[in-house]
Amino acid sequence: MENEVLREIATAKGKSVAQVCLRWAFEQGVCVVLKSFNKGRMKENLEILNWTLSEEESRMIGDIPQSRGCRGEDYISEKGPIKTIEELWDGEI
Repeated sequence: MENEVLREIATAKGKSVAQVCLRWAFEQGVCVVLKSFNKGRMKENLEILNWTLSEEESRMIGDIPQSRGCRGEDYISEKGPIKTIEELWDGEI
């Protein structure tokens, strides 16, 4: 949320950084599960549907170095459908 690229895009669009992030994920076809009981935030979350990011803005966001907050060890099991970290992340880790 403190990334300068995201802040610049948010300022240019008159949106919050959170809205820019949600819009980018939406445009990527990612399913995002939001958890807020704050009416103001819920309204803000819905306001990502009436605008778009430019191709340049999407590229700039896509170029931000990514990291995983969770490697996913809790989601693998020798007895489950996903048995290794590599399988969970499709070899991207």
